[in-house]
Amino acid sequence: MRVVVFLDLDGSVFQTRPKCPPGEPLRPAARARDGSPLSFITDRQRAVFDLLNGGTVIPTTARSLDAFRRVDLPFAHAAILDFGGVVLAPGGALDEAWDAVVRPQLRDTAADLDAARAAVERVSARLGLGVTARVIRDFDLPLYLVVKHPGGDATRLEPVRDALRGLGERFGLHVNDNNLSLVPACLGKERAVRHVLAAYFAGEPVATVGAGDGFSDAAFLGVCDFAAVPRGSQLSQRLGERPA
Repeated sequence: MRVVVFLDLDGSVFQTRPKCPPGEPLRPAARARDGSPLSFITDRQRAVFDLLNGGTVIPTTARSLDAFRRVDLPFAHAAILDFGGVVLAPGGALDEAWDAVVRPQLRDTAADLDAARAAVERVSARLGLGVTARVIRDFDLPLYLVVKHPGGDATRLEPVRDALRGLGERFGLHVNDNNLSLVPACLGKERAVRHVLAAYFAGEPVATVGAGDGFSDAAFLGVCDFAAVPRGSQLSQRLGERPA
């Protein structure tokens, strides 16, 4: 039986240097746009990745296509990007069938995403927050809004979250450390996971494993037969992890 692993990336198998455990050897795992190392993998994380990679690993990430291409880990099948807004078929081409499902729905949220970005910029200027906000786009499609503080001060995101709460059921707010994402409700990693299973593994007996660190990963973990959660992560703390 084939084992299919749906694997979140940032915070699960690598992270930026400030988030790395002290004293552990590190290797670059993802690069910035200028090619410099940006995220790092520990020996423990690499050992777990190599174990999981004995099956079929499907990256399941909020990363855009550009950011995903800057990940230096081996993947050889499909990929789920942009909170499930984009699926890449094996070989790297856009999954046209999934695109035909999400594209019409996302056209209806494009104006709201731009309005939300403008609202964040107004709040930031009024309160002196210094946050950045941009709408993530792939394949000429506006997908979601991401807000960060360039200096890594996650407390600056609190007024932004308060300002965006009123958008109701059409959007979800995901906050994990210094990342705030406003995601259309029509998206979801769990929906893309179901599509990938139906499109590429139909009729084949599979056992599925989901691995993720944040609250936004919980739904897709629930689709899988087994779930793995890194120690010290947002999800592990919610599950009642005891301090070391």
